[in-house]
Amino acid sequence: MATMKKMASEILKMVVDGLKIQPRNVFSKLMMDEQSDSIFRLNHYPLGPDVLQSLNDNVIGFGEHTDLQIISVLKSNNTYSLQFSLRDGSWISIPHDHRSFFINVGDSL
Repeated sequence: MATMKKMASEILKMVVDGLKIQPRNVFSKLMMDEQSDSIFRLNHYPLGPDVLQSLNDNVIGFGEHTDLQIISVLKSNNTYSLQFSLRDGSWISIPHDHRSFFINVGDSL
């Protein structure tokens, strides 16, 4: 958890740099404070429909939603279950990469 917090803190500093906000640690200090209400949550996102059928739809995950946090740090579980909605209402799958993290900008930012 400490490593994830440190990585998220560095990402937030880069976001603040890009937005040209001072001080640079305006968001990261909130997360690193001992009294912080930041959360570490493990979610399992559902597999695609073709895989679900083979598992008899017995999978727990999250449906369509937005992330409420400032950022969300996601790690792929080697499935194509992460999708983004386009302005026209269609959805595109994001290719998984077990070596990478996905950083989603949340509603709070």
